[in-house]
Amino acid sequence: MYEKKIKNSPINHNHKFASQKNKSTCLVQSSLEFDACFHFEFSPSIAAFEAQPLGYEYEFDNRICRYTPDFLLTHTDGTQKFIEVKPQSKIADEDFRARFIEKQTIAKQDGRDLILVTDKQIRVYPTLNNLKLLHRYSGFQSLTELQASVLELVKQYGSIKVGQLVSFLKATAGELLATVLRLLSLGQLFADLTTNEISIETAIWSNNV
Repeated sequence: MYEKKIKNSPINHNHKFASQKNKSTCLVQSSLEFDACFHFEFSPSIAAFEAQPLGYEYEFDNRICRYTPDFLLTHTDGTQKFIEVKPQSKIADEDFRARFIEKQTIAKQDGRDLILVTDKQIRVYPTLNNLKLLHRYSGFQSLTELQASVLELVKQYGSIKVGQLVSFLKATAGELLATVLRLLSLGQLFADLTTNEISIETAIWSNNV
């Protein structure tokens, strides 16, 4: 195995993703890889993710070629898998497909699956916008009195809309929305991120009912 050094180029523009899950910042090579990080960051089944992990060699056309996956995911059950991120428009290329099969074979021999993920799976809206919003409110701050009050109310009612909290708590709609986003980013509250963008009409709930 070998380590790939990421450099800026006229084609690829590096992006830095600050991950609370990893407690570190990872460097990725494209905006699509950057967007994939939001899914990894907030997936409950993923314990950690690494960009540009150690690469490996595979044989193609009687030549030894080097390959570095875009990501290595470690799941909460301890299993790992490699991820290759590619635009949908690029995966029809016959050379890419043939090479990818060989790359998958070597990865499997090492006990890991190599999975192809495209922009059609990553840039799904409003889910991606909601994940980016949660990321904006993530951090290491301790819980505030307002956040604790929101958690208590949600526990009491089971499921409640953000706007309804205004009737119970002495805070503005903006303050409550920011509070809820912080709690969602911490995984202490839950909401449907796939149907609509998060707003005061969003229903929230807790597992601690």
